[in-house]
Amino acid sequence: MKKYIQTIILGTFLIGLIFAQSDSTNVIQERSITPTVAIRYDNFLQDLTPSSTIGILLRLDEDRYTGFDTTADEVRIIAGWRWTVLGVGTKVIEVDGEEQTVGQYTFGAKYKVMENMYTSTEYVRVDHDSIDDFIRLTVAIEF
Repeated sequence: MKKYIQTIILGTFLIGLIFAQSDSTNVIQERSITPTVAIRYDNFLQDLTPSSTIGILLRLDEDRYTGFDTTADEVRIIAGWRWTVLGVGTKVIEVDGEEQTVGQYTFGAKYKVMENMYTSTEYVRVDHDSIDDFIRLTVAIEF
């Protein structure tokens, strides 16, 4: 199972590098690395229990970004273009009294609220039959 997770993370990282280098005509541009702190509401249509995340965003140019975020039980790599957010990661769930690490896929939209604050709404698919797909609402601050 660990090899599967490592392969997913490595593959996503390599795709992110290709995504970052897709415009070879530009000379080296300034890129900024920004730490983020967020409050998430998973499945907020049924339960408003918040969780917190920390992460890093790397702005590739005005429109594109990549990065990662993590909570106590999940890690994901994200890539975005303008208002779109795509994420691939893993989530630890409990099945029959045992912890399992399963894949998680997200896509959604990110909206800038203020200069260093944004909100996003994402559709989340967890790759296990015991968890239904859900909608996630996030409010985050970039430093």
